[in-house]
Amino acid sequence: MIAKTLMRGLVIAFGFVLGAFSSLLALFALGTYWAGDAIRQSAPGDPVIDLLAEPFAAVLFIGAVTPALTALPALVAAIAGEVLRIRSFTYYVVMGGLALAAIPLLVTGQSGEFVAPSADYMTIFASAGFAGGFVYWLIAGKGA
Repeated sequence: MIAKTLMRGLVIAFGFVLGAFSSLLALFALGTYWAGDAIRQSAPGDPVIDLLAEPFAAVLFIGAVTPALTALPALVAAIAGEVLRIRSFTYYVVMGGLALAAIPLLVTGQSGEFVAPSADYMTIFASAGFAGGFVYWLIAGKGA
């Protein structure tokens, strides 16, 4: 009984870490592509911009997003799924997307006012959350 519970805890932890890693990978890849496209549009046809857009975009996007990242919304979704014994693929994918999409909504501007993020920005976060929720479901969610 204790060994089974400990093993389940290890599977959950491993699934959560791998899901979070895959979400970050998807978030940074999609965000870099989005920011690089915006940089390229600022100077169309410039060979230097075309060459340096992706690395510069990666530094900008990752540097801007990383301080705001938190695992709390995803952790709440995973714990709720485990406690309620939800095994649904749809639950983990949708909750992963909602958990990551909540992060830009939780961040306020320096003035303390709420500034709604762009639809592209929200789509990037939600898509990355869907990927993380799917990975978590594959590893741990199916056996909740």
